[in-house]
Amino acid sequence: PAEPPLVLHIVREEIKTGMMEAHATEANGTVRIWAKAKSPHHRLALVPIAGNQNEVIYIWPYASFAAYAKAQKDLDQMNETYKADFDRLSHAGEDYHSAQRDLLCRLRADLSYNLPAGDRTKFRFMRVETIRVKPGHTRDFEEQRKIINAAHVKAKVDEHMAVYQVVGGAQAGTYIVLIPWVSMDDSNLLPHGKAYQDALGEDGSKKVAGIADDAIVFNDVSIYESAPQLSYVPQEFVAADPGYWTLKSLTPTAAK
Repeated sequence: PAEPPLVLHIVREEIKTGMMEAHATEANGTVRIWAKAKSPHHRLALVPIAGNQNEVIYIWPYASFAAYAKAQKDLDQMNETYKADFDRLSHAGEDYHSAQRDLLCRLRADLSYNLPAGDRTKFRFMRVETIRVKPGHTRDFEEQRKIINAAHVKAKVDEHMAVYQVVGGAQAGTYIVLIPWVSMDDSNLLPHGKAYQDALGEDGSKKVAGIADDAIVFNDVSIYESAPQLSYVPQEFVAADPGYWTLKSLTPTAAK
């Protein structure tokens, strides 16, 4: 849909060293089974460019928490219906994961900027910022985001920024900031130039920095590239760019 999803299920998988190729082959087989089943539930896979090199992120979008709950039941049923297909993928006694964390998040449109995010079929990269706010400082953090957004609007910064608040799966006060990019050029990596700094002003800059010092205990920025062969996207994506989004069988060499 054109509007950003109100709910995200974000799965962070840490893969054992040396197992990324095998994991990619198995993940590709899984999404091809979903395609065979014509599943209505989709996910975007992201692999790291700058961050934990043994990590894969899957982002599942939903219109509501009720839709998320229904999807879990549907996927469980699919596992039973296509059990023989899934069994052919698995390797007895092998587990490629060293850890996994599931986050359930809700959109904070009031803290986001320039939504909806345009033509998502063209996005190839994602900046993912994970922020953890100190207990008792939520209002300070939200004030900081609104100051930042106001400067974005005034400077007409050319980017889209979706802020999600984690409601389960992480410590209270955790937020995920997603900024999608079409390419890795400098205008994406360094959008906050003089126009933004002028819009923020000296007082705004000091306030933003002060709140960051007082209210934020953890801030991690990673950059990912979309992985179409580990993703299961709507047919509209495939129709818009079949050369990129068409699902194919991964050979071990291609997975590597």
